[in-house]
Amino acid sequence: MNISQRFKDLYNKLYDSFKRFPLALLYAALTVGVSIYLNHLGYIGIDDKRDMFTRIGMVLALGVPLSLSLYMLFESKPHIKKNIKIIAHLGTAIVLVGYYLLLLRNLEYVSGTRYIAYTIALYLIFSFIPYIRRKENYELYVIRLFSRFVVTYVYSMVLYLGLAAILGTINLLFDAGISGRVFADIAFIVAGIFAPTFFLADVPRREEEISVVDYPKVIRVLLQFIVLPLLSVYTIILYIYFAKIIVTMELPQGIIGNLVLWYSIVSTIVLFFIYPLKKSNQWIRYFILIFPKAIIPLLGMMFLALGIRINAYGITEDRYFVLIIGLWITGIMIYYSIKKDIRNIILTITLSIIAILSVTGPWSAYSISKWSQNDRLEEVLERYDMIDENNEIKSPPIEKELSEIDKEIISSVILYFDRNYDLEDIKYLPEDVKISDIKDIFGFELKDDRMGYPAAREYFGYNLDKMNNLVDISDFDYFGDINVYPYDNIEQEQGDYTIEYNNSDRKLVVKNKEDILYTKNLEEVVELLHKQNQGKGSLEQEKMTFIEETKDIKIQIVFKHIHGYEDRAIEEVVVESVEFYSFIKFK
Repeated sequence: MNISQRFKDLYNKLYDSFKRFPLALLYAALTVGVSIYLNHLGYIGIDDKRDMFTRIGMVLALGVPLSLSLYMLFESKPHIKKNIKIIAHLGTAIVLVGYYLLLLRNLEYVSGTRYIAYTIALYLIFSFIPYIRRKENYELYVIRLFSRFVVTYVYSMVLYLGLAAILGTINLLFDAGISGRVFADIAFIVAGIFAPTFFLADVPRREEEISVVDYPKVIRVLLQFIVLPLLSVYTIILYIYFAKIIVTMELPQGIIGNLVLWYSIVSTIVLFFIYPLKKSNQWIRYFILIFPKAIIPLLGMMFLALGIRINAYGITEDRYFVLIIGLWITGIMIYYSIKKDIRNIILTITLSIIAILSVTGPWSAYSISKWSQNDRLEEVLERYDMIDENNEIKSPPIEKELSEIDKEIISSVILYFDRNYDLEDIKYLPEDVKISDIKDIFGFELKDDRMGYPAAREYFGYNLDKMNNLVDISDFDYFGDINVYPYDNIEQEQGDYTIEYNNSDRKLVVKNKEDILYTKNLEEVVELLHKQNQGKGSLEQEKMTFIEETKDIKIQIVFKHIHGYEDRAIEEVVVESVEFYSFIKFK
């Protein structure tokens, strides 16, 4: 086969993919377009704009698995009328708009974890829709998808490296000045347009039959001779370690969950992948028979450790997710242990349902975590009789002074809500409460959290995006570049004039010999700048510039970097370091 025929076959393959999944690939292309736009947008005081387009890109990316699931549903039900299909795809667009407006208002923890859960659920739905009514070979279908996915992105990586090498060579030989952002653009196009189109061309059609003969040899050898022995050895090590824990009666903190959780997730995936081989290999058959039973006691130890943490610190989103995934894996292992004729599609169906339910409704991780943390706080308040008849917080009686441990519990709950939700979500607190009001309400300052980070301290940093504009220096006589690190004090001299900057008190002093011509506490300047630009990491030159004039001097300061924090408990801004350019004219 000559090269022209190969290119023709590739074109036909990509074209068939587009004909089969046009809207899914359109969503992918739009996602790439938004990513390229963000790549060229820059950081000049437009954080809100970047945030908006990032969320738009995320919603468009969510449209890919959503529309793919619809296409697979329609292929499995060919009798569905065309009008119904059109309405369904229009409904998809409406759902995505609603998701953007209602569930993706920001890029914080709750929105992020919910987005990840929905994305996982939709890709799982895409995988199992064709096999809902078919009992055999679902695992082989998923393995086909997985192997094609790996091959696709290996090809894509080679393609990108080749294109990047061509551009790099052009830059080197012809001094073309091709921006580094162009390389990122190409990566977006290859990974977001070429790769999905190439991958979807190999998604098996409804009438295509897959048998165990089609099982990829590379995956078979990898699982049978490498992964299964490693899992077996790891299991033995865990049993020995847990036996040691039982003997010593010492339960380590924060280790058992990670030891067991990821191992059990990998084990579940491996069981899914090797199940089609159980009839052809005795070692695999014994592994499937024994391993699910062997892992259940290890999961029990994980639940024990998790229960101790929940009893001490309540439920948080992370603990909720660990608990729910652990319960799902336990259920799957019990299913493997008692059922002879396994339908592995149950794994993906139940996991997709759990992924959706865990971030949706009153049983979600967020609702349960807020309830649990409120319950922790309420228990302390009731113990110290700190709830009055109006269900508001009052100071504890003199004879019931709060212990340090209970102050830490109250502090951790308040800081938890402050970081992840709103203080108004805390029961018994008044509306519009601020973190700075907490001392007046509870009678003590918030304690540092368990990780050692200061309570209610919010760090900020501002950077000069670029010196985009020429600076008119005709009104100035001298220029200074103040870089504090690694020094605490900077002193620059020119003739009789001296500029001094002390980083410990943020004081700038300009002298003529020993006469002080000008002094300024830059902390005051930075505090005003921070209040006017909160949440913006990069600022344009105008917003990073301070100008002042006296009878002796005219000075202009252009900040390059500013770092500090705001102690919201006392509403105080603290500057830790600044770097700046200074322009000075002496009168």
